[in-house]
Amino acid sequence: MENVGLKRGYLELMDYREDYKDIYEKEKDELLNIYKDRIFKIDHVGSTSIKGIKSKPIIDILIQTNDLEDFKTYTESNVEGDIYTVKKEPTMGGDYLIRKEEDGKVKAFIHVYKTGDMNGITSIMFRDYMNSHEDEAKRYEALKVELATKYKDNRKEYTYGKDSYIKEIIKKAIEETNNK
Repeated sequence: MENVGLKRGYLELMDYREDYKDIYEKEKDELLNIYKDRIFKIDHVGSTSIKGIKSKPIIDILIQTNDLEDFKTYTESNVEGDIYTVKKEPTMGGDYLIRKEEDGKVKAFIHVYKTGDMNGITSIMFRDYMNSHEDEAKRYEALKVELATKYKDNRKEYTYGKDSYIKEIIKKAIEETNNK
């Protein structure tokens, strides 16, 4: 995971990079090797999965697992250590969150949900909607830039500032899916 990552708590947006997909694919292979049959589905989500928009250079990965408790137990017994750490405090999305850190930088956020959890499903819907609606992707990018400027020293407020927009887009994505 060279050329990606930020120091924990730091906020910086960078231009979209074509190699984000390749970086994700390498991490996906590593996670499939670590977790084997504990992963039902794995996806690239978050802003680095949206073509052409600025993002934090941290790869967001969504894992769906059929047995979340087994996944947690396995992670905490066999995976958590110097590179992979579990976020102990609650997350906004209610996910089981694992950080991948190397060289003093967070390289990836691995969001884990039980297979079929609506938060996991809507993360994928958000990504797909943004990639098929360039105007909304640019609107999202503008919001991110505005919030990053306003909250450059407060990542939590930056994240909260995107919440209502993300929910608006998920609603549109659901409506669009229902109308097909």
